[in-house]
Amino acid sequence: MDAHLTVRLAEAARDHAVPGAQLTVHHDGRTRSAVTGVTRAGTADPVTPETAFALGSVTKAFTATVVAQLAADGDIDLDDRIAEYVPELSAPAAAGMDSVTIRQVLSHTAALVADHELDNHEDASLIRYAASVANTGLLNAPGTCFSYSNTGYNLLGRVIEYVTDMKWRAALENFLLRPLGIDPLLPGDSADRSRTLATCHTVRPGDGSAHPVGLFLPHSWAPASGLAAGADDLVRFARLHLGDHPDAEVLLPAELRAEVARQAPGADAFGMADGWGLGLARYDSPDGVWLGHDGTVDGGTAHLRFHPASGTALALTTNATTGTLLWADLVGGLPGLGPAVGDYRPRLPDPAQPLAAERLVGDYRNGDTSFSVRRHPTGLRLSDGTGLVAEMALHGQSVFTARRLDAREAAYTGRFVTDPVTGEAVVLQLGGRSARRTAA
Repeated sequence: MDAHLTVRLAEAARDHAVPGAQLTVHHDGRTRSAVTGVTRAGTADPVTPETAFALGSVTKAFTATVVAQLAADGDIDLDDRIAEYVPELSAPAAAGMDSVTIRQVLSHTAALVADHELDNHEDASLIRYAASVANTGLLNAPGTCFSYSNTGYNLLGRVIEYVTDMKWRAALENFLLRPLGIDPLLPGDSADRSRTLATCHTVRPGDGSAHPVGLFLPHSWAPASGLAAGADDLVRFARLHLGDHPDAEVLLPAELRAEVARQAPGADAFGMADGWGLGLARYDSPDGVWLGHDGTVDGGTAHLRFHPASGTALALTTNATTGTLLWADLVGGLPGLGPAVGDYRPRLPDPAQPLAAERLVGDYRNGDTSFSVRRHPTGLRLSDGTGLVAEMALHGQSVFTARRLDAREAAYTGRFVTDPVTGEAVVLQLGGRSARRTAA
């Protein structure tokens, strides 16, 4: 363990009421690690380097890498239509989906709905999941805009199963995790698992303490957000993409590593990152582009960044909603890191006359995901029907930040897209998702 990193991580975790966290930094050919705290508030169970944390959407980077491996082996072409490997999308009900390409799904430009779920959350069948997605329709023409989609990555899990004739989990372990020395936790692991899974926690505003919460994840969402691992594991994964692994050319040749990292057409990831590749977000910095991914679950966060120009990588895992604040606190001031870490710092416009509330209030929908914008004595409030309630602050005419009232975490950045003729809001973009206004 690195003493300086440990002190810095412990201080930041205490400041943000995070019960436990891991931090790993690889720079100048040296890997340093730090851990702090406990796996569950109120216990004495310490976080260790082997503790697994829910990675949330960082899982997508792993699923995307397996897809890239299949492309490297010639089993698929990234510009193939996804319906060639997901027969369920060729059904008559799947209007337009037969034109969606694997590349578009990887870059969140496929116009698929954001968060489709099966009625039975314990159903892990990706065949039944894909058949259900066939009835959801597309948001717009594929390839024309960015809209973050868990749905798309669950379909990529189905692609992996179809091509390899293996379950997504088995393919992920055999093709990627085991070769990298990663001992994962995945949905369905038995209670006598070899690694401890950190409990998730929510930190309420004004409360200052962490409260354990259950980890909810539909089993069919495993390819999008089902992996649990540690910060050391994330840095091992990053070093593969940096080419800093003895078997890098075998596991993922340089040509495919570059393809995954390259900015995808139409992938304007406003509110999430400065750009998007094929499974990896792109973050600007004075020292050039960083790559990586962020993940959140109900009560936990994970953050991964790596810098191809210098070979630097770092990862943070936490078991609290305030992990987003801990990340923001750490990322700008880690000792001896080298290049300035790329992170998304949205450029909020200069103050301007905001749009009138009546042009913004209403309901916005993206498949099963819905947002409501309503007037409130303090201004505008945003909710989504899952427990999210946030105060909105307008910046300029259409950009906004939304800060949750029910949990302490970093503010979201979003924007309204307006009709150029009427000036009415027609789309709300939040968390990378584009939701169309359905009612005022």
